[in-house]
Amino acid sequence: MKRILSPSEMKEIDNNSNIPQIVLMENAGRSVADEIKDISNSFLILCGSGNNGGDGFVIARWLKKFKKNVKVIIFNDDFKTNETKTNFQLLKVFEVEIEKFEKQKFLEDVKNYEVIVDAIFGTGFKGSLKDNYYDAVEISNNLNKIRIAIDMPTGVNGENGFVENIAFKSDLTFTFAFEKLGHYLFEGKIHSGKIKVIDIGIEEKLAEGKGFLYLEHSDILNLLPKYKGYESKRDKGKVLIIGGSKDYTGAVILNVIGALSSGVGLIYCAVPKTIYPYIVGKIPEAILIPLEDENGYLNGKSFSDLLSKNLNFDSIVVGSGISRNESVKEFMNKILNLDLNKIIDADGIWAISEKVNLLDEKTIITPHVGEMGFIINKEPKFIDRNRINIALDFSKNYKCVLLLKGNPSVIVQKNFRFLNIWGDEKLARGGSGDVLSGLIGGFLAQNVSPIYSGVISAYLHSRSCEFFDKLTFKPSDIPKGIRKLLSYKTFY
Repeated sequence: MKRILSPSEMKEIDNNSNIPQIVLMENAGRSVADEIKDISNSFLILCGSGNNGGDGFVIARWLKKFKKNVKVIIFNDDFKTNETKTNFQLLKVFEVEIEKFEKQKFLEDVKNYEVIVDAIFGTGFKGSLKDNYYDAVEISNNLNKIRIAIDMPTGVNGENGFVENIAFKSDLTFTFAFEKLGHYLFEGKIHSGKIKVIDIGIEEKLAEGKGFLYLEHSDILNLLPKYKGYESKRDKGKVLIIGGSKDYTGAVILNVIGALSSGVGLIYCAVPKTIYPYIVGKIPEAILIPLEDENGYLNGKSFSDLLSKNLNFDSIVVGSGISRNESVKEFMNKILNLDLNKIIDADGIWAISEKVNLLDEKTIITPHVGEMGFIINKEPKFIDRNRINIALDFSKNYKCVLLLKGNPSVIVQKNFRFLNIWGDEKLARGGSGDVLSGLIGGFLAQNVSPIYSGVISAYLHSRSCEFFDKLTFKPSDIPKGIRKLLSYKTFY
Protein backbone atom coordinates (compact mmCIF):
# COMPACT_ATOMS: atom_id res chain seq x y z
CA MET A 1 0.00 0.00 0.00
CA LYS A 2 1.48 3.34 -1.04
CA ARG A 3 0.58 6.95 -0.43
CA ILE A 4 0.14 9.75 -2.95
CA LEU A 5 0.28 13.35 -1.73
CA SER A 6 -0.49 16.75 -3.13
CA PRO A 7 2.50 19.13 -3.38
CA SER A 8 1.02 21.31 -0.64
CA GLU A 9 0.79 18.29 1.69
CA MET A 10 4.39 17.38 0.85
CA LYS A 11 5.55 20.91 1.62
CA GLU A 12 3.84 20.75 5.01
CA ILE A 13 5.54 17.43 5.76
CA ASP A 14 8.92 18.85 4.71
CA ASN A 15 8.41 21.70 7.15
CA ASN A 16 7.33 19.37 9.96
CA SER A 17 10.20 16.94 9.48
CA ASN A 18 12.68 19.16 11.39
CA ILE A 19 15.30 18.17 8.82
CA PRO A 20 17.13 21.23 7.45
CA GLN A 21 16.35 21.94 3.79
CA ILE A 22 20.03 21.73 2.89
CA VAL A 23 20.11 18.15 4.23
CA LEU A 24 16.95 17.14 2.36
CA MET A 25 18.43 18.60 -0.83
CA GLU A 26 21.69 16.73 -0.33
CA ASN A 27 19.87 13.46 0.41
CA ALA A 28 17.71 13.88 -2.69
CA GLY A 29 20.50 14.79 -5.07
CA ARG A 30 22.98 12.21 -3.90
CA SER A 31 20.40 9.42 -3.99
CA VAL A 32 19.37 10.28 -7.55
CA ALA A 33 23.01 10.42 -8.64
CA ASP A 34 23.51 6.96 -7.13
CA GLU A 35 20.49 5.68 -9.04
CA ILE A 36 21.51 7.03 -12.45
CA LYS A 37 25.30 6.84 -12.43
CA ASP A 38 25.35 3.50 -14.24
CA ILE A 39 22.89 4.55 -16.95
CA SER A 40 25.48 6.51 -18.92
CA ASN A 41 28.76 8.39 -18.76
CA SER A 42 27.34 11.70 -20.01
CA PHE A 43 24.66 13.87 -18.41
CA LEU A 44 23.23 17.26 -19.32
CA ILE A 45 21.38 18.69 -16.33
CA LEU A 46 18.84 21.50 -16.81
CA CYS A 47 18.48 23.49 -13.58
CA GLY A 48 15.97 26.12 -12.55
CA SER A 49 16.42 28.74 -9.86
CA GLY A 50 14.36 27.10 -7.09
CA ASN A 51 14.85 24.04 -4.93
CA ASN A 52 14.33 21.72 -7.89
CA GLY A 53 17.34 23.36 -9.50
CA GLY A 54 19.19 22.93 -6.21
CA ASP A 55 18.50 19.20 -6.37
CA GLY A 56 19.94 19.26 -9.88
CA PHE A 57 23.11 20.98 -8.68
CA VAL A 58 23.64 18.26 -6.06
CA ILE A 59 23.07 15.56 -8.68
CA ALA A 60 25.64 17.20 -10.96
CA ARG A 61 28.21 17.47 -8.18
CA TRP A 62 27.90 13.79 -7.28
CA LEU A 63 27.97 12.65 -10.89
CA LYS A 64 31.17 14.64 -11.30
CA LYS A 65 32.55 12.85 -8.25
CA PHE A 66 31.60 9.57 -9.95
CA LYS A 67 33.84 10.61 -12.88
CA LYS A 68 30.97 11.29 -15.26
CA ASN A 69 30.90 13.84 -18.08
CA VAL A 70 28.49 16.44 -16.68
CA LYS A 71 27.32 19.85 -17.80
CA VAL A 72 24.81 22.05 -15.97
CA ILE A 73 22.55 24.41 -17.91
CA ILE A 74 21.04 27.29 -15.93
CA PHE A 75 18.43 29.78 -17.09
CA ASN A 76 19.32 32.59 -14.70
CA ASP A 77 21.45 33.02 -11.60
CA ASP A 78 18.81 34.70 -9.44
CA PHE A 79 18.43 31.72 -7.13
CA LYS A 80 15.39 31.68 -4.87
CA THR A 81 16.72 29.91 -1.77
CA ASN A 82 19.96 29.96 0.17
CA GLU A 83 20.23 26.18 -0.19
CA THR A 84 20.11 26.46 -3.97
CA LYS A 85 22.72 29.25 -3.94
CA THR A 86 25.02 27.18 -1.73
CA ASN A 87 24.83 24.14 -3.99
CA PHE A 88 25.42 26.29 -7.06
CA GLN A 89 28.62 27.64 -5.50
CA LEU A 90 29.74 24.09 -4.73
CA LEU A 91 29.58 23.29 -8.44
CA LYS A 92 32.41 25.74 -8.99
CA VAL A 93 34.43 24.18 -6.18
CA PHE A 94 34.08 20.77 -7.85
CA GLU A 95 34.77 22.27 -11.29
CA VAL A 96 31.46 21.21 -12.82
CA GLU A 97 30.93 22.84 -16.21
CA ILE A 98 28.14 25.43 -16.10
CA GLU A 99 26.53 27.25 -18.99
CA LYS A 100 23.63 29.66 -19.33
CA PHE A 101 20.93 28.54 -21.74
CA GLU A 102 21.22 29.87 -25.25
CA LYS A 103 19.13 28.09 -27.84
CA GLN A 104 21.62 27.63 -30.66
CA LYS A 105 24.44 26.64 -28.32
CA PHE A 106 22.12 24.21 -26.54
CA LEU A 107 21.21 22.57 -29.86
CA GLU A 108 24.89 21.83 -30.40
CA ASP A 109 25.78 20.87 -26.81
CA VAL A 110 22.95 18.42 -26.32
CA LYS A 111 24.33 16.17 -29.06
CA ASN A 112 27.26 15.29 -26.79
CA TYR A 113 25.18 13.86 -23.93
CA GLU A 114 23.17 10.66 -23.66
CA VAL A 115 21.00 11.67 -20.70
CA ILE A 116 19.02 14.88 -20.15
CA VAL A 117 18.04 15.52 -16.53
CA ASP A 118 15.16 17.94 -15.97
CA ALA A 119 15.56 19.87 -12.70
CA ILE A 120 13.96 23.10 -13.91
CA PHE A 121 10.62 23.26 -12.09
CA GLY A 122 9.31 20.87 -9.44
CA THR A 123 5.96 19.95 -7.96
CA GLY A 124 4.92 23.53 -7.28
CA PHE A 125 4.80 24.56 -10.94
CA LYS A 126 1.60 26.12 -12.29
CA GLY A 127 0.93 27.76 -15.63
CA SER A 128 2.64 27.52 -19.00
CA LEU A 129 6.27 27.41 -20.13
CA LYS A 130 7.65 30.38 -22.02
CA ASP A 131 10.77 31.61 -23.78
CA ASN A 132 13.94 29.67 -22.90
CA TYR A 133 12.09 27.18 -20.72
CA TYR A 134 9.76 26.32 -23.58
CA ASP A 135 12.66 25.98 -26.02
CA ALA A 136 14.70 23.76 -23.69
CA VAL A 137 11.80 21.38 -23.13
CA GLU A 138 10.77 21.30 -26.78
CA ILE A 139 14.31 20.52 -27.95
CA SER A 140 14.77 17.86 -25.26
CA ASN A 141 11.51 16.13 -26.15
CA ASN A 142 12.43 15.92 -29.82
CA LEU A 143 15.78 14.23 -29.30
CA ASN A 144 16.51 10.53 -29.05
CA LYS A 145 17.91 10.80 -25.53
CA ILE A 146 17.19 9.26 -22.15
CA ARG A 147 15.06 11.82 -20.30
CA ILE A 148 14.91 11.89 -16.49
CA ALA A 149 12.77 14.27 -14.43
CA ILE A 150 13.39 15.31 -10.84
CA ASP A 151 10.26 15.24 -8.65
CA MET A 152 7.88 16.36 -11.45
CA PRO A 153 8.42 16.84 -15.18
CA THR A 154 8.76 20.55 -15.95
CA GLY A 155 5.49 21.95 -17.25
CA VAL A 156 3.27 19.55 -15.30
CA ASN A 157 1.09 21.01 -12.55
CA GLY A 158 1.91 18.88 -9.51
CA GLU A 159 -1.54 19.28 -7.96
CA ASN A 160 -3.65 18.15 -10.90
CA GLY A 161 -1.40 16.89 -13.71
CA PHE A 162 -2.46 19.62 -16.14
CA VAL A 163 -0.12 20.72 -18.93
CA GLU A 164 -1.03 24.09 -20.39
CA ASN A 165 1.22 24.10 -23.43
CA ILE A 166 4.25 21.80 -23.20
CA ALA A 167 5.97 19.60 -20.62
CA PHE A 168 9.14 17.57 -20.37
CA LYS A 169 8.38 14.02 -21.52
CA SER A 170 10.25 11.88 -19.04
CA ASP A 171 11.21 8.23 -19.35
CA LEU A 172 11.85 8.09 -15.61
CA THR A 173 10.81 10.44 -12.82
CA PHE A 174 12.48 10.40 -9.41
CA THR A 175 10.23 11.81 -6.73
CA PHE A 176 11.01 12.30 -3.06
CA ALA A 177 9.44 10.60 -0.02
CA PHE A 178 6.02 10.06 -1.64
CA GLU A 179 4.46 10.04 -5.09
CA LYS A 180 2.46 13.12 -6.03
CA LEU A 181 -1.01 13.58 -7.49
CA GLY A 182 0.38 15.18 -10.64
CA HIS A 183 2.14 11.94 -11.55
CA TYR A 184 -1.18 10.16 -12.02
CA LEU A 185 -3.62 12.78 -13.25
CA PHE A 186 -4.28 13.74 -16.86
CA GLU A 187 -1.23 14.74 -18.91
CA GLY A 188 1.01 14.25 -15.89
CA LYS A 189 0.51 10.50 -16.17
CA ILE A 190 1.73 10.56 -19.77
CA HIS A 191 4.74 12.78 -19.09
CA SER A 192 6.03 11.15 -15.89
CA GLY A 193 7.07 7.80 -17.37
CA LYS A 194 8.19 5.27 -14.79
CA ILE A 195 8.11 6.71 -11.27
CA LYS A 196 10.64 5.86 -8.58
CA VAL A 197 10.34 7.12 -5.01
CA ILE A 198 13.56 8.20 -3.29
CA ASP A 199 13.90 8.03 0.49
CA ILE A 200 15.28 11.35 1.73
CA GLY A 201 14.89 10.65 5.46
CA ILE A 202 11.31 11.80 6.03
CA GLU A 203 9.35 9.51 8.35
CA GLU A 204 6.23 7.85 6.95
CA LYS A 205 4.23 8.66 10.07
CA LEU A 206 4.30 12.37 9.14
CA ALA A 207 2.01 11.57 6.20
CA GLU A 208 -0.59 9.58 8.13
CA GLY A 209 -4.10 10.75 7.28
CA LYS A 210 -2.92 12.77 4.29
CA GLY A 211 -3.35 12.26 0.57
CA PHE A 212 -4.60 9.08 -1.06
CA LEU A 213 -3.62 5.44 -0.82
CA TYR A 214 -3.30 3.01 -3.67
CA LEU A 215 -3.08 -0.75 -3.36
CA GLU A 216 -0.48 -2.94 -4.99
CA HIS A 217 -0.88 -6.52 -6.15
CA SER A 218 0.19 -8.11 -2.85
CA ASP A 219 -2.30 -5.93 -0.96
CA ILE A 220 -5.12 -7.07 -3.22
CA LEU A 221 -4.25 -10.75 -2.80
CA ASN A 222 -4.32 -10.33 0.98
CA LEU A 223 -7.75 -8.68 0.86
CA LEU A 224 -9.48 -11.32 -1.26
CA PRO A 225 -12.09 -13.45 0.57
CA LYS A 226 -10.53 -16.39 2.39
CA TYR A 227 -12.13 -19.82 2.67
CA LYS A 228 -11.21 -23.01 4.50
CA GLY A 229 -11.89 -25.28 1.53
CA TYR A 230 -15.07 -27.10 2.53
CA GLU A 231 -17.66 -24.35 2.02
CA SER A 232 -20.79 -24.78 -0.06
CA LYS A 233 -22.01 -22.25 -2.62
CA ARG A 234 -24.36 -20.77 -0.02
CA ASP A 235 -21.41 -20.05 2.25
CA LYS A 236 -19.80 -17.89 -0.43
CA GLY A 237 -22.50 -15.27 -0.67
CA LYS A 238 -25.59 -14.53 -2.75
CA VAL A 239 -25.75 -11.52 -5.02
CA LEU A 240 -28.87 -10.23 -6.75
CA ILE A 241 -28.40 -8.32 -9.98
CA ILE A 242 -31.36 -6.20 -11.08
CA GLY A 243 -31.31 -4.45 -14.41
CA GLY A 244 -32.12 -4.31 -18.07
CA SER A 245 -35.00 -2.90 -20.07
CA LYS A 246 -36.38 -3.24 -23.57
CA ASP A 247 -33.78 -0.63 -24.58
CA TYR A 248 -30.77 -2.43 -23.10
CA THR A 249 -30.78 -6.21 -22.78
CA GLY A 250 -27.03 -6.84 -22.57
CA ALA A 251 -26.04 -4.85 -19.49
CA VAL A 252 -27.17 -7.43 -16.92
CA ILE A 253 -25.29 -10.15 -18.79
CA LEU A 254 -22.11 -8.12 -18.27
CA ASN A 255 -23.06 -7.62 -14.60
CA VAL A 256 -23.21 -11.38 -14.20
CA ILE A 257 -19.90 -11.85 -16.01
CA GLY A 258 -18.33 -9.47 -13.49
CA ALA A 259 -19.90 -11.14 -10.47
CA LEU A 260 -18.68 -14.55 -11.64
CA SER A 261 -15.10 -13.26 -11.45
CA SER A 262 -15.45 -12.48 -7.73
CA GLY A 263 -15.87 -16.09 -6.60
CA VAL A 264 -19.35 -15.44 -5.21
CA GLY A 265 -21.40 -18.58 -4.55
CA LEU A 266 -24.80 -17.74 -6.05
CA ILE A 267 -25.92 -15.15 -8.59
CA TYR A 268 -29.54 -14.21 -9.12
CA CYS A 269 -30.49 -11.95 -12.01
CA ALA A 270 -33.84 -10.15 -12.04
CA VAL A 271 -35.00 -8.53 -15.29
CA PRO A 272 -38.23 -7.10 -16.71
CA LYS A 273 -40.31 -10.04 -17.93
CA THR A 274 -40.51 -8.43 -21.38
CA ILE A 275 -36.81 -9.09 -21.97
CA TYR A 276 -36.64 -12.38 -20.07
CA PRO A 277 -36.87 -14.46 -23.30
CA TYR A 278 -33.84 -12.62 -24.70
CA ILE A 279 -31.72 -13.35 -21.61
CA VAL A 280 -32.59 -17.02 -21.05
CA GLY A 281 -29.69 -19.30 -21.92
CA LYS A 282 -27.14 -16.51 -22.27
CA ILE A 283 -25.98 -16.59 -18.64
CA PRO A 284 -26.39 -20.19 -17.47
CA GLU A 285 -24.50 -19.56 -14.22
CA ALA A 286 -27.19 -17.13 -12.98
CA ILE A 287 -30.65 -17.91 -11.65
CA LEU A 288 -33.01 -15.75 -13.72
CA ILE A 289 -36.01 -13.99 -12.18
CA PRO A 290 -38.59 -12.35 -14.48
CA LEU A 291 -40.28 -9.33 -12.90
CA GLU A 292 -43.55 -7.60 -13.66
CA ASP A 293 -42.84 -4.50 -15.72
CA GLU A 294 -44.43 -1.57 -17.52
CA ASN A 295 -43.85 -1.76 -21.28
CA GLY A 296 -40.41 -3.28 -20.79
CA TYR A 297 -39.32 -1.05 -17.88
CA LEU A 298 -39.04 -1.72 -14.15
CA ASN A 299 -41.61 0.04 -11.95
CA GLY A 300 -43.24 -0.16 -8.53
CA LYS A 301 -44.96 -3.44 -9.41
CA SER A 302 -41.57 -4.92 -10.26
CA PHE A 303 -40.43 -4.23 -6.71
CA SER A 304 -43.56 -5.80 -5.20
CA ASP A 305 -43.08 -8.83 -7.42
CA LEU A 306 -39.48 -9.16 -6.23
CA LEU A 307 -40.47 -8.98 -2.56
CA SER A 308 -43.19 -11.59 -3.06
CA LYS A 309 -40.57 -14.18 -3.95
CA ASN A 310 -39.16 -14.10 -0.37
CA LEU A 311 -35.56 -14.45 -1.47
CA ASN A 312 -32.60 -13.52 0.71
CA PHE A 313 -29.45 -11.87 -0.62
CA ASP A 314 -26.17 -10.57 0.74
CA SER A 315 -25.84 -7.78 -1.81
CA ILE A 316 -27.74 -6.13 -4.66
CA VAL A 317 -26.41 -4.67 -7.89
CA VAL A 318 -28.94 -2.39 -9.55
CA GLY A 319 -29.13 0.13 -12.36
CA SER A 320 -27.37 -1.25 -15.42
CA GLY A 321 -29.52 -0.88 -18.52
CA ILE A 322 -32.73 0.09 -16.71
CA SER A 323 -33.19 3.26 -18.83
CA ARG A 324 -34.41 6.65 -17.67
CA ASN A 325 -38.09 7.30 -17.07
CA GLU A 326 -40.51 7.92 -14.22
CA SER A 327 -41.43 4.26 -13.74
CA VAL A 328 -37.76 3.44 -13.16
CA LYS A 329 -37.57 6.21 -10.55
CA GLU A 330 -40.52 4.61 -8.77
CA PHE A 331 -38.67 1.29 -8.65
CA MET A 332 -35.38 2.82 -7.48
CA ASN A 333 -37.05 4.82 -4.71
CA LYS A 334 -38.27 1.55 -3.22
CA ILE A 335 -34.83 -0.08 -3.59
CA LEU A 336 -33.36 2.70 -1.44
CA ASN A 337 -35.38 1.43 1.52
CA LEU A 338 -33.77 -2.02 1.51
CA ASP A 339 -31.35 -2.58 4.38
CA LEU A 340 -28.76 -4.39 2.28
CA ASN A 341 -25.34 -3.86 0.76
CA LYS A 342 -26.13 -2.12 -2.52
CA ILE A 343 -24.25 -1.07 -5.64
CA ILE A 344 -26.08 1.53 -7.69
CA ASP A 345 -24.75 2.08 -11.19
CA ALA A 346 -25.60 3.63 -14.54
CA ASP A 347 -29.25 4.68 -14.99
CA GLY A 348 -29.89 3.78 -11.36
CA ILE A 349 -27.69 6.74 -10.42
CA TRP A 350 -29.78 9.01 -12.62
CA ALA A 351 -32.94 7.76 -10.91
CA ILE A 352 -31.74 8.51 -7.36
CA SER A 353 -29.53 11.52 -8.12
CA GLU A 354 -31.70 13.84 -6.02
CA LYS A 355 -31.78 11.44 -3.06
CA VAL A 356 -28.11 10.69 -2.51
CA ASN A 357 -28.48 11.97 1.05
CA LEU A 358 -30.61 8.87 1.76
CA LEU A 359 -27.82 6.46 0.86
CA ASP A 360 -26.22 4.74 3.84
CA GLU A 361 -22.68 3.54 4.46
CA LYS A 362 -23.54 0.10 3.01
CA THR A 363 -24.18 1.57 -0.43
CA ILE A 364 -21.71 2.11 -3.26
CA ILE A 365 -22.38 4.34 -6.24
CA THR A 366 -20.17 3.97 -9.31
CA PRO A 367 -20.73 6.96 -11.61
CA HIS A 368 -18.68 8.05 -14.58
CA VAL A 369 -18.35 11.82 -14.92
CA GLY A 370 -21.60 12.15 -16.85
CA GLU A 371 -23.58 10.32 -14.17
CA MET A 372 -21.81 12.29 -11.45
CA GLY A 373 -23.13 15.38 -13.21
CA PHE A 374 -26.69 14.31 -12.36
CA ILE A 375 -25.78 14.37 -8.67
CA ILE A 376 -23.86 17.65 -8.42
CA ASN A 377 -25.33 19.45 -11.45
CA LYS A 378 -21.99 20.08 -13.15
CA GLU A 379 -20.75 19.43 -16.67
CA PRO A 380 -18.75 16.21 -17.26
CA LYS A 381 -15.64 18.09 -18.38
CA PHE A 382 -15.64 20.16 -15.20
CA ILE A 383 -16.01 17.02 -13.08
CA ASP A 384 -13.24 15.23 -14.93
CA ARG A 385 -10.79 18.11 -14.47
CA ASN A 386 -11.69 18.48 -10.79
CA ARG A 387 -12.30 14.84 -9.88
CA ILE A 388 -10.08 14.84 -6.79
CA ASN A 389 -11.70 17.79 -5.03
CA ILE A 390 -15.20 16.77 -6.10
CA ALA A 391 -14.72 13.29 -4.66
CA LEU A 392 -13.29 14.65 -1.41
CA ASP A 393 -16.17 17.11 -1.02
CA PHE A 394 -18.64 14.29 -1.66
CA SER A 395 -17.06 12.11 1.03
CA LYS A 396 -17.47 14.90 3.59
CA ASN A 397 -21.17 15.35 2.86
CA TYR A 398 -22.51 11.84 2.24
CA LYS A 399 -22.29 8.44 3.95
CA CYS A 400 -22.05 6.11 0.95
CA VAL A 401 -18.96 4.95 -0.93
CA LEU A 402 -18.25 6.89 -4.10
CA LEU A 403 -16.28 5.18 -6.86
CA LEU A 404 -15.86 7.94 -9.43
CA LYS A 405 -14.78 6.09 -12.55
CA GLY A 406 -12.03 7.41 -14.78
CA ASN A 407 -8.27 7.41 -15.07
CA PRO A 408 -7.53 7.40 -12.24
CA SER A 409 -10.67 6.24 -10.49
CA VAL A 410 -11.25 7.87 -7.10
CA ILE A 411 -12.75 5.75 -4.31
CA VAL A 412 -13.78 7.58 -1.14
CA GLN A 413 -15.91 7.26 1.97
CA LYS A 414 -15.61 9.47 5.03
CA ASN A 415 -11.97 9.05 6.09
CA PHE A 416 -11.08 6.49 3.39
CA ARG A 417 -9.34 7.89 0.31
CA PHE A 418 -8.04 5.66 -2.47
CA LEU A 419 -6.86 6.15 -6.02
CA ASN A 420 -6.87 3.37 -8.57
CA ILE A 421 -3.87 4.37 -10.67
CA TRP A 422 -4.02 1.37 -13.01
CA GLY A 423 -5.70 0.82 -16.34
CA ASP A 424 -5.68 2.53 -19.70
CA GLU A 425 -7.88 3.56 -22.60
CA LYS A 426 -8.75 -0.05 -23.46
CA LEU A 427 -11.40 0.13 -20.73
CA ALA A 428 -13.11 3.00 -22.56
CA ARG A 429 -15.65 0.57 -24.03
CA GLY A 430 -19.39 0.42 -23.52
CA GLY A 431 -20.17 -2.28 -20.97
CA SER A 432 -16.91 -2.27 -19.02
CA GLY A 433 -18.61 -0.41 -16.17
CA ASP A 434 -21.33 -3.07 -16.02
CA VAL A 435 -18.66 -5.72 -15.48
CA LEU A 436 -17.17 -3.59 -12.69
CA SER A 437 -20.44 -3.17 -10.79
CA GLY A 438 -21.09 -6.92 -10.97
CA LEU A 439 -17.59 -7.60 -9.65
CA ILE A 440 -18.13 -5.22 -6.73
CA GLY A 441 -21.46 -6.86 -5.91
CA GLY A 442 -19.82 -10.27 -5.83
CA PHE A 443 -17.22 -9.18 -3.29
CA LEU A 444 -19.82 -7.34 -1.20
CA ALA A 445 -21.83 -10.56 -0.98
CA GLN A 446 -18.75 -12.27 0.50
CA ASN A 447 -18.52 -9.89 3.47
CA VAL A 448 -15.83 -7.66 2.02
CA SER A 449 -16.51 -4.12 3.27
CA PRO A 450 -18.04 -1.66 0.78
CA ILE A 451 -14.92 0.50 0.50
CA TYR A 452 -12.60 -2.47 -0.04
CA SER A 453 -15.05 -4.17 -2.41
CA GLY A 454 -14.71 -1.04 -4.52
CA VAL A 455 -10.92 -0.87 -4.22
CA ILE A 456 -10.32 -4.57 -4.97
CA SER A 457 -12.72 -4.57 -7.90
CA ALA A 458 -11.32 -1.39 -9.44
CA TYR A 459 -7.82 -2.88 -9.29
CA LEU A 460 -8.73 -6.25 -10.82
CA HIS A 461 -10.97 -4.65 -13.43
CA SER A 462 -8.42 -2.06 -14.55
CA ARG A 463 -5.38 -4.33 -14.66
CA SER A 464 -7.23 -7.13 -16.44
CA CYS A 465 -6.97 -5.22 -19.71
CA GLU A 466 -3.16 -5.27 -19.64
CA PHE A 467 -3.18 -8.76 -21.14
CA PHE A 468 -5.00 -7.67 -24.31
CA ASP A 469 -4.29 -5.53 -27.34
CA LYS A 470 -5.90 -2.12 -27.72
CA LEU A 471 -7.87 -2.91 -30.85
CA THR A 472 -9.73 -6.13 -30.06
CA PHE A 473 -10.20 -5.95 -26.26
CA LYS A 474 -13.83 -6.12 -25.17
CA PRO A 475 -15.52 -6.00 -21.74
CA SER A 476 -16.36 -9.71 -21.83
CA ASP A 477 -12.58 -10.37 -21.89
CA ILE A 478 -12.20 -8.92 -18.38
CA PRO A 479 -12.70 -12.27 -16.55
CA LYS A 480 -9.91 -13.83 -18.63
CA GLY A 481 -7.64 -10.97 -17.64
CA ILE A 482 -8.57 -11.29 -13.96
CA ARG A 483 -7.86 -15.02 -14.06
CA LYS A 484 -4.43 -14.33 -15.53
CA LEU A 485 -3.76 -11.50 -13.08
CA LEU A 486 -4.59 -13.63 -10.04
CA SER A 487 -2.17 -16.32 -11.20
CA TYR A 488 0.71 -13.99 -10.31
CA LYS A 489 1.97 -13.64 -6.74
CA THR A 490 3.66 -10.40 -7.75
CA PHE A 491 2.68 -8.11 -10.62
CA TYR A 492 4.12 -4.69 -11.41
